[in-house]
Amino acid sequence: MTGSWTRTSPASTSAEAGRPTASVIVLNYNGGRHLDACLVALGRQELEGGFEVVLVDNGSSDGSVDQARRDHAWVRVVEAGRNLGFAAANNLGFRVATGHHLVLLNNDTRVRRGWLPALVAAAESDERVGAVTSKLVFADRPAVIQNAGLLLLTDGGGADRGGGELDRGQYEQPEEVFGFCGAAALLRREALRDVGQFDETFFAYYEDTDLSWRMRRRGWSILYEPAAVVEHVHSATSVEGSEFFLFHSDRNRLFTLVKNASMGLLVRSLWAVAARVGGRGPEGAMPPVSGQRRPLGRVAVSFLAHLPEMLVKRLLVRSRARVSSRQVERWLYPRSEWEARSA
Repeated sequence: MTGSWTRTSPASTSAEAGRPTASVIVLNYNGGRHLDACLVALGRQELEGGFEVVLVDNGSSDGSVDQARRDHAWVRVVEAGRNLGFAAANNLGFRVATGHHLVLLNNDTRVRRGWLPALVAAAESDERVGAVTSKLVFADRPAVIQNAGLLLLTDGGGADRGGGELDRGQYEQPEEVFGFCGAAALLRREALRDVGQFDETFFAYYEDTDLSWRMRRRGWSILYEPAAVVEHVHSATSVEGSEFFLFHSDRNRLFTLVKNASMGLLVRSLWAVAARVGGRGPEGAMPPVSGQRRPLGRVAVSFLAHLPEMLVKRLLVRSRARVSSRQVERWLYPRSEWEARSA
């Protein structure tokens, strides 16, 4: 980018391109408790060429849409009319957004000053950058990292890089990571045209891991930008450990593997899951989360029902791949090390 950073109206556009530099897509579902703080922080951002904010509402009933229209008239509101889930609602936002870059942001966040220009500058550093992920810290513990990019574990699971670590400056270098976190990330529009958008069958969870994996198979890189800092109220919309969370995360992890993993990794991962369910794995049985029993029966039924669809998508991913599975799976991080550091 050229020129100095200037204060612009959030809805202003670049005269040269006829579109804003970025569109920030904020997904909302009964998020009235957090939405105002999110939009106030966004309104303080400065970006050369301007940006728009697109609020995609998933059928909220708490008055948060009316609140946004009343207090933040510069925000463009798109009402889905019902709960489409994270994947489909953000895809709707992609379709209506006009910005050159597309930026995802959860409604339970507060971005710090300089967040948006840092993401854009990182994206524009190289034309093969498909996504740029933010540095997320916990809103109630801002000295603790929630996510510094996505990890791909050796059993095919996804994990928050740096999650739960005290921020001592160990993640202050911009660098390439396996994947982006969908709570706060920039996605290059050309990359989405190339690989496709979020898989709407997922509904919620693991759709960012799946899209990151597909980007990598097509040769796109994914960067972590530490200057793009976001305070995040983790799991404010769907509680981590709830049956909804466990069902979608367990099932969608299997979807992600079937679509993207090499045959060797797929077989090893499915065997590891089966062993842990039966208590035969090295870590024992898969434990309940927050006292909630894992809905394994529902996961199995839904996974088998969608298996033909996922196998067709696997063939499509493999037929269009520019990068081998072996190269992508060099990003694998040992599950044992992850569990040891997070114990």
